[in-house]
Amino acid sequence: MSRSRVNVVISLLCPAKNDLTSSHRGDNTFQRHLSKLHRYRPRTKMAVLNSNPEVLLRKRKNNERKRLEKQEEARQRQLEQQRRKNKAKANKFIRAETLVSNHKSNSLERKRINNISKYEQQERKLNKETTASGEAKLLFVIRLPDHTKGLKIPYKAAKVLEVLRLKKNNTGVFVKVTPTVESLLKLISPYVVAGKPSLTSIRKLFQKRACVSVIDEDTKAPKSIKLDNNAVVEEKFGDELGLICIEDIIHEIASLGENFKAVGLWLNPFVLNTPANGWGPQAKLARLQYSNERKRKISLAGNTSLQEIDIDQFIDEQN
Repeated sequence: MSRSRVNVVISLLCPAKNDLTSSHRGDNTFQRHLSKLHRYRPRTKMAVLNSNPEVLLRKRKNNERKRLEKQEEARQRQLEQQRRKNKAKANKFIRAETLVSNHKSNSLERKRINNISKYEQQERKLNKETTASGEAKLLFVIRLPDHTKGLKIPYKAAKVLEVLRLKKNNTGVFVKVTPTVESLLKLISPYVVAGKPSLTSIRKLFQKRACVSVIDEDTKAPKSIKLDNNAVVEEKFGDELGLICIEDIIHEIASLGENFKAVGLWLNPFVLNTPANGWGPQAKLARLQYSNERKRKISLAGNTSLQEIDIDQFIDEQN
């Protein structure tokens, strides 16, 4: 800073004694100091905003057009990637032994489904009253990977999995099992594991995995959110069913209450962890060991019963 500027700043901060005592000279001094201050004040250019509505509207339209173009480009890229995958899959070489093995597995699976269906029809004809009035119980059903590679799930079993919303592996739902539902679960027994969960396991699932679908206010599309707020429960069921918190939902599930169906359909399937992750040699070995440990014998008999496992241990391993 130059000497003259330093003097100006000092004179502004510490005015002379005569300037303070005489009024008319004080006014002139103040005006002089003020003019100096304006002279040495840094001059900055203020940004002028364009408030023309026509220009603003044009900018908004351009931004919206660019956003839509980017979305369309991303969609086209995804379609192109899917086309490449399908083309590679179609041109993939399949050995004759694989085709024979897949055909044999599919025929055995169809035979198993037909045997169970025939047996259940005969049982319903013989014991109509017993089948209709049976004690209900709670089961937690988890979808497993297909037990045989290349297996095509028969229509009846696929329909049951679709109704239970078990379309993806390692997803689970709570099911209120009656004799009629149990006969349907027998159809999908090779693709699922089932067991009676304890109240502790139900709470663990809700604390860590519970999700529900809500409508997004901006996009008006359904989205999945974690169920960790009592206000969501009260907004959904407070007026109709009197359920106001997550603990009410847990009680309704565990006790098989009268609102079990409404609550169960509102909850999304519980997504569990994959038992063995990764593509390295250790991960492959872990997957092989896991599949060998979980291997089950599949019976073709029509009178086979639904096998139940210790589902609490299963939940602890994959929760």
